[in-house]
Amino acid sequence: MEKIIIITVRLIILGIVAMAFSCEPAIVDPYENFIIPEGKHANTWKMQSLQSKTLSFSAIFDHTAIYEAGTTENQHDIHKLMGFSDCNSTHHDNSARFGWRWLEGKLEIHAYVYVGGERITEYIGDVELNQPSDYQLQITDDHYVFYLQGYDPVRIKREAPCNKGLYYMLYPYFGGDEVAPHDILIQILTKY
Repeated sequence: MEKIIIITVRLIILGIVAMAFSCEPAIVDPYENFIIPEGKHANTWKMQSLQSKTLSFSAIFDHTAIYEAGTTENQHDIHKLMGFSDCNSTHHDNSARFGWRWLEGKLEIHAYVYVGGERITEYIGDVELNQPSDYQLQITDDHYVFYLQGYDPVRIKREAPCNKGLYYMLYPYFGGDEVAPHDILIQILTKY
């Protein structure tokens, strides 16, 4: 009887160990969720510096990127996706970011830059909702170069001379002067 109990206990232990190691690992979503809450411009202040001259990431917009601005002219405002400050200055002096807006049934992506305090924007292309799109922003000696998957690069001249060195990251922001009309979700996978 004692042998049967020992064999039974061993079989139970072996069964538990086998189940523990046979389970599929949990799937980890590599994307970070940025939620801009209704009535706000942004959700969080993250302080992080860019450690290279290239920022690469993928982003997914869902149906929450569809909105109607409070005024017709504000529908043309470009909201901020991701980028960085430049020239050891604030982002309203020198910075480069990808921007976005919902206009005429499309999600447009723009280059959004401040050079010496002057704002410069340029349309790059459109992206599909619920689909990842790849973005890359490079700093050269005299330009910012914006790459959006499937479109020609956009080049915008940098400030000269520029005190190079510190680049702090800039994250999703809704506005212009209007705040998010509802919660907006943007998923970002930073690749650098």
